[in-house]
Amino acid sequence: MILRRTPLLFLLAAGLLNAHDLPDQPPSWTHYLRMGGAQEESSSGAMGFYRIKRIHGNTFHDLRVLGMHLQDATIATARYKSSQKFTSAPKFYRFTVMSLRHNSISDLKIRYHYNQGFGGFVFEKPTTHLTAEAALSYDMSDYLSDTRKTSYFKWGLFWDVDIGPTSLALDFEYFNQVSDVVPGEADQSRYELSGELNFPLKNRIQITFGYEEEFYRDNVNSNVRSIYIALGIKKSLGIKY
Repeated sequence: MILRRTPLLFLLAAGLLNAHDLPDQPPSWTHYLRMGGAQEESSSGAMGFYRIKRIHGNTFHDLRVLGMHLQDATIATARYKSSQKFTSAPKFYRFTVMSLRHNSISDLKIRYHYNQGFGGFVFEKPTTHLTAEAALSYDMSDYLSDTRKTSYFKWGLFWDVDIGPTSLALDFEYFNQVSDVVPGEADQSRYELSGELNFPLKNRIQITFGYEEEFYRDNVNSNVRSIYIALGIKKSLGIKY
C-alpha cells in the first residue's frame, strides 16, 4: 500500500541526475550539511539538515531534507523544488514544489503538499534579490490513510541578501483555502514564515540560526514554531552533468 502510493517527490528529484546539459555551459552543483540543536514549543533536541541544488542555465533544482529528534516528539520534512526561467523573459519563471511533512507535536501524521505556479524577480542585484510567487496548491493531511485533498491559492515573497560573507534568507508564504471547509474541521488557511542567518567560520564551515513558524488563520489550530542553531558545511560539487 505504501509503495503503491509513494509520492512523486523523490522520483522527480531524480531529475537532478537526469537533466540535459549544454556542453558549453556546465551546471553548478552545491550541497549543504548541518547538525545542531533545535527547539519546538517546550521540547528540545537534535536536528540534521541536508540540501543539494543544481543550477544550469535557466533551470533550478533543489532538494532539502530536515529532521528533528526532540525529547517527546519527532519532526521531519522533505521538499523538492524545480523552476525554469522563460528564455524570452528571464525575470519570470514557472515552478513546481512538492513536500512531505511529519510533526508529532501538532499530531500531523504525514502531510503531502503540492503547488505549481509562476514567479518573478521584484528586483535582482549582485548581493540581493527578492522574488514573488503565486500558485495553486493542495494538501493531503493524512497521506497514507486518506485521499481527501484541501485546495489553496498560495502566494509568497522570498528575499535573499549577502552582507559581506554573511547571508540572510527570509521566506513568507500564505495559503488561502479555496475548497469547502469540512463540517467539524477548522479552516486550514495559514501563513508560513521562515528565516535563516548564516555566518562563515573557516574551511567552508558555517554556523546557522534558523526559525520557522506556521500561523493558522482559524484560532482552532495552534501555531507551530521551531528554532535551531547548527554547524555545517557548504561545498560546491564538481559534477559535470
